[in-house]
Amino acid sequence: MSRNDQITLAVDQNSKTWTGIPFAIEDAFWEWIKEIDVQKKINVYRDVFYRPGFKAMENGTRERMMIAQRMGEGGWHVQVDSDEYFLDFGTFSQFLRHHSRWTRPGAAPLDIGIFWMPLFKQVGNGFLYIKDAYETLPIATNRPDYKMARASDHLIRYAPFCLFHQTWARGEQEVWTKANSIGHVDHFNVQSYFNMWKAIDRHNYRYIRNFHPLIPSVWPSLEWGPGKDVPEFIANYRPNHSLTVPLRVYLRRRLGQWKKSWMQK
Repeated sequence: MSRNDQITLAVDQNSKTWTGIPFAIEDAFWEWIKEIDVQKKINVYRDVFYRPGFKAMENGTRERMMIAQRMGEGGWHVQVDSDEYFLDFGTFSQFLRHHSRWTRPGAAPLDIGIFWMPLFKQVGNGFLYIKDAYETLPIATNRPDYKMARASDHLIRYAPFCLFHQTWARGEQEVWTKANSIGHVDHFNVQSYFNMWKAIDRHNYRYIRNFHPLIPSVWPSLEWGPGKDVPEFIANYRPNHSLTVPLRVYLRRRLGQWKKSWMQK
């Protein structure tokens, strides 16, 4: 990190999720933050991020804008959620610095998109993850103007970087709480999907097909990898898998944005 980099860690001051469910953070977490923040880059931002009467997605988008305003204008704004794990953040940060010209005054609004690989369930001393999903998400922007979660109306410049998202790979109670707190809680039957998730195990996962809660075909199948926790799973994953997406997937996304850019001219 450069001397101008900063990290803002946002926490609801009333310890409530976007749907108003209480949560607790153990003291050990804050001790860990002190240990790793040797450069004093992390600023804890406490505010009221839950508003009664707002939908979960509305509260989430509002919080993201509040974080952006707190950090101020200029440079790249990168928003990574607490359940997201970059496979190679160092190289991604080098990519952003290499393209710092896109953040100069007068530059057109632009988002940087990367590829998501969801972790679905922890079973049998390992994790089930979505095979060949390659979902995309905007992870960085030169001009925060979030319309829904991290999405805006900007053009997206895709880069072939990946991160694992600990989507449903948690304990039952935590999954239930998360499922009832996420921004899409109003868009699918939470109870029915939760029951399906509980029934999947180390033996029957091979038979699960097209099971994304909103757009089924986005999650075509599951794969299993060893690891007692997410860091160990990723450490085992790295030597045997590419840390980037297939070229055909990357180019297809780039082509789509090129067409969008051309049509807007």
